[in-house]
Amino acid sequence: MDTPERIAKLEAQVESIKDDVVELRSDVKDLHSRITTGNREIMDKIDSVSQSLETKMRQNQETSTQQHELIEQEVKKDINTLYDKLSSLEKWKWMVIGGAIVVGYILGNIDITKLFGN
Repeated sequence: MDTPERIAKLEAQVESIKDDVVELRSDVKDLHSRITTGNREIMDKIDSVSQSLETKMRQNQETSTQQHELIEQEVKKDINTLYDKLSSLEKWKWMVIGGAIVVGYILGNIDITKLFGN
């Protein structure tokens, strides 16, 4: 039964398997290192994008606040202008009503026949 030859073949195969295991371990370590590095780069990129978004959101908020303040000032200015015009129209309305009352009173109390001689 060729036992010494068989044992020699098995020993050669075991040595080959040991070499393969060492190589696989090295490959796993290299893969682990690459995954860790890739993960770190992704996290750094996520942090960078997050900071960039926060900065842009703050800038947009400040710009929006400034625009709202300008719009509010313009609306208040327009409301004040309309209020002044309305006040002026109300004054004229009451002046016309007062004038009409005076003219009506005068016309109602004057004897026209005495005025024109008939």
